[in-house]
Amino acid sequence: MLGETDSVEEKIYKQKKKEENETEDEDSEDGCDEEGIGWNILPLQSHLKENEKKYCINEFPVFTQEEKRLLASVAGFFQKKEGNAGKKDLKNFFKKYCTQNLILLERKQAEYLLCALESNLFGFGPFDFFLKDEEIEEIAVVGTGKSKPLYVFHAMHGWMESNIFFSDEQTVTDIVNKMARPVGRRLSMNSPVLNATLPDGNRLSASINPVSFSGPSITIRKFRQEPFTPVQLLENETFSHELMAFLWIAMQCDCSILIAGNTGSGKTSSLNALLSFVPKDERIVVVEETPEIKVQHKHFVKLNVVKEQSIGMQNLIVESLRMRPDRIIVGEVRSKEEVSAFIDTLLAGQGKGSYATFHGQSVRESINRMRSLGVLEIDLAAIDLVIVQRRWNVMGNSINQKGNMEVRHVVEVAELGEKNEQIECNTLFKFDYDKGKLVKTGKSAKVFEKARQGFAFGRKGFEKEIKRRAGILAGMQCSKITMKEFFENVNKI
Repeated sequence: MLGETDSVEEKIYKQKKKEENETEDEDSEDGCDEEGIGWNILPLQSHLKENEKKYCINEFPVFTQEEKRLLASVAGFFQKKEGNAGKKDLKNFFKKYCTQNLILLERKQAEYLLCALESNLFGFGPFDFFLKDEEIEEIAVVGTGKSKPLYVFHAMHGWMESNIFFSDEQTVTDIVNKMARPVGRRLSMNSPVLNATLPDGNRLSASINPVSFSGPSITIRKFRQEPFTPVQLLENETFSHELMAFLWIAMQCDCSILIAGNTGSGKTSSLNALLSFVPKDERIVVVEETPEIKVQHKHFVKLNVVKEQSIGMQNLIVESLRMRPDRIIVGEVRSKEEVSAFIDTLLAGQGKGSYATFHGQSVRESINRMRSLGVLEIDLAAIDLVIVQRRWNVMGNSINQKGNMEVRHVVEVAELGEKNEQIECNTLFKFDYDKGKLVKTGKSAKVFEKARQGFAFGRKGFEKEIKRRAGILAGMQCSKITMKEFFENVNKI
């Protein structure tokens, strides 16, 4: 929920607190509690700067020192006496505790205190309230104390401060370890860096001192429970209709694709969307370090890297050779080992196509980075297509828009080929920044040749089919269509 100075937009909420509950906290200057639950609410500023927005959790007021002591005491006794009890037991225990200790609470006060207890004991503390908001893409902790509130990246408004702050490092560490418990990982002085996938599929990255010198650091990358469909990416103008239709054919005629881009540009979302064009009866094998790929196919196998047991990407690629896949998805490749594993899948001729995502802001930069990671020049030609997707800020002005806006677009698409043992790039699409759209810049040779073999297309037939499919996609364009519905519709065409 967000606070603004002059207006309230849709899906933006002001912090709802009564004046009597906005009491000043009795913490020390750095925000540390002598005793309490380890996090608290910052009071809403009476005068925010012009156009400033703050993401506010309105379930709670600022906790008084007495309330924090009560929460800590109830939580401690409950865990000691009611080991495996549930939320219903907690409610009864809380009521009984207050009665026995002659503690009188107002109804609303009892409700928000019980809510805080439930989050601390059965959830992930204040993170629960950010994780349930689908508009939030990223959650970040940058330290402890009032001067370092938790930050969120909102899909519409970008990075914003929240009204939550952590008052001690131990609370942050405890919550991280609770999140990572299902995968058997733990943050500690001996292991000050942790990466894990949460039960809901979101990605967790955390570090503490001595690695994170400025205080505990947490970043949670949230993934949509329902993947973006190709038509939603068209509505978002990430892809053009012509390019999406072209890629539909490329996916069906067994082309291998690398999707490159900067952090947060939507590489994985685009890959998930393109995989919906793979025929439903094919066998998919997914190899990943962090589970992010979502396929609609019933016949699929997911293999995950387990570093603790020395099972790396290369081991899983070798294992997949025995699994007769139709398609291999390597997920995100970053290290020398992972890039080598992806190239190995291409050179081994596994299945009908291999796919991965990679960090690089242009086709040429992606090629150079792969060279630096040990890929031979001649081997790069095994990649049929490189799609580059970028995220950047468009600066607002008084004429067109207020404030800055973040956009995501495909900015380059190229085929890779080899001539005289040198890699060649055939650029097919490029983003025109003056026109603000993706434009076609060249004719396909590699994808066309595979389409000619698979569909018996001539050049005119190939271009005609792209136009036909672009029309189909335009007719299906509806933001409410689910991935399952889109997948079923495509497989009927």
